[in-house]
Parts: sequence; C-alpha cells; structure tokens
Amino acid sequence: MRSIPVALTLAIGLIALALPPRANAQTSPNLALDPPLVNGQPIKVAIGLTLINIPTITEAEEHFEITGYLSARWVDPRLAHKPRPDGLPVSYSPDQVWHPHPEIVNAIQPRQRQDVSIEADPDGTIHYLERFGVEVSSPFSLRSFPFDRQTLQIILHPFASNVQRVRFEIDTARTSNSAELKSYSSLAQWDVIGLTATQGTSKFNGAEISEARFEIQIVRRYQFYIWKVFLPLLLMVMLSWTIFWIETFDLQNQIQVAVVTLLTVIAFAFAISSNLPKVPYLTFADAFFLTCYVFVFIAILELMTVHVSYRTRGEHLGLKIRRVSRWLVPLAFCASLTLIAFRFVG
Repeated sequence: MRSIPVALTLAIGLIALALPPRANAQTSPNLALDPPLVNGQPIKVAIGLTLINIPTITEAEEHFEITGYLSARWVDPRLAHKPRPDGLPVSYSPDQVWHPHPEIVNAIQPRQRQDVSIEADPDGTIHYLERFGVEVSSPFSLRSFPFDRQTLQIILHPFASNVQRVRFEIDTARTSNSAELKSYSSLAQWDVIGLTATQGTSKFNGAEISEARFEIQIVRRYQFYIWKVFLPLLLMVMLSWTIFWIETFDLQNQIQVAVVTLLTVIAFAFAISSNLPKVPYLTFADAFFLTCYVFVFIAILELMTVHVSYRTRGEHLGLKIRRVSRWLVPLAFCASLTLIAFRFVG
C-alpha cells in the first residue's frame, strides 16, 4: 500500500518536469525589487517618447494634453536567462521587477497609465513600455500671436527614491511623432512640426539629479486671423478715411461715417474676443487692434479740426488740412503697422 503514494508522487513530478515554463515566470526564486546597482554606480536608463496625439492646447492657461508611449531601457544582470525556444523575451508584471518610475514633473496631475509592458532579453536588457495620457503645464510666449511658434516641454525626472540611483539617457530610436498624428489630430489652430529630446541635470533638495527633456515644436495656423480678423479691421479703418473725401462743410455725413466706424470696430473686438488669448502683456493682435482704434479716433479728430478751422479761420486752412490728411493718415497707419510687425513678429 505504501508503494501507491510513492508512485503517485513520482508521476506528478514527471508531469511537472514535462510542462513548458511560463513566459512570465520569475527566473530566480529571489527576484530582487532593489535597483540593480553595479559597483554603486547609477543605472543608465534610456528614455524615449512616442507622441500619439495632442487633444487640446490652452495657451491662455499654458496647458496642453498629450497621449503617447513612454519607453525605458536598462540592464539588470539578475534577469539574464537562457533564450526561450520560441525566441520571445520573458515578460514580467510591474510588481515583480525593479523599474525606474520616471515622473513627468510638470504634469498638472499624475499621468494616467493605461497599459504597461516589461520584457527581459536573454542578456538582462529590460524593455519598459507604457501608454499614458497626461495634462502638462508649459510656458508659452504669445507676443507674436497669431504668428507664433511654441515649444511644449515635457520634463522627466526619476522617482524621488531613485534620484541618486538613476541616470537618464535619450533613446533617440524611440523618440518620434506618430506617423498618423496629422491624420487624426484635433488641433484646428496648430501644426506639429517636430519632437526633440535633450538630457541634462536639475536640482532636487539641493542635489543634482538626472533629467530628460522632450520638446514638441508647434506652429500656429494664422490664416483664420488674416481673413476673419485683420482684413475686416483694415477695411473698417479704410472706411473711416472716406471722410477725407467728403466736402468739408458736410459735417453731418462726416460725423455719421466716423462714429459708425468707431462703434463697428469696438463691436467687432467684442465679437472675436473669445478667439484672442487673455494674457497680461501685449500681443501682435492686441497692438493691431489698438492701432486701428487710434487711427479711427485720429480720423474723428481730423474731422473736428477741419470743421473748427473752417468756421473760425476760413475755408483755406480747413482745405489745406484735409488735403494733407488724405495721404498723411494712411501713410502713418501703414508705417505704424510695419513697426508693430517688426517689434512683435520680427
């Protein structure tokens, strides 16, 4: 009777030996979760970013949202193993092995990780990949709006417990824009023109830590503002100059044209205010609007000056002022716009 348990035990052992190993099984019974330091030197981690989409950009709040793939690669000699018969790498879950926990330090909220993959090559090279979504803050320079270009920054540091143990490097092979980004991007006002990456150092609690900085270059599509903002404003200002060609004694019609033009410019400014960035400094668009206000007001001042001169000092002086105004005011307006363009756009 004792031979039956012994035979059963042997049979179970033979069946267990015959089963193939699981792909995500640990390669050693004491798989360490501590960082794989060698001679106390920081672990070199190659960081890459693949941009999938930029759903929104809010320049007034200096925020933008992105979705993408974040990759990391490093070497952990403890996870070296014999190649599998099928040639595939060994997979692990994030709670089984050490990984650098890169953090986007300028994220408004912690990024949302949707899928995470960790795989080990036979030589111990570890490949980390995650799909994520995050809202990020980045400084914007809008002085040349709407002819501006922006650089959206994504800054990565090691997790706080790893700042002295990890040194970031840029994985250029895995840093790029998605090839399909332009086909489904929802950015009506922007074109994404490039993604660059640099590595460096930063300060954390008085100590230098490694930093990976990704910069997305974008350029604004300004055609909307040319056809629907600047051109209508130009036509309104030119309309105000028609008073220079009305008879000097016809005060009523001149005042009607000037006042209606001024009110139209103000109403137009309110109508499109939602399309202009609300920043505490002047942009090109702000300067353009102010210049239009000033020259419409100048037309009204010229009208009153001519009328007063006509009544008090005779027709000759009023006609002389009017003849000069017909050319001087438009030339001054063009010169002012040229100076503004050089000042704000360059």
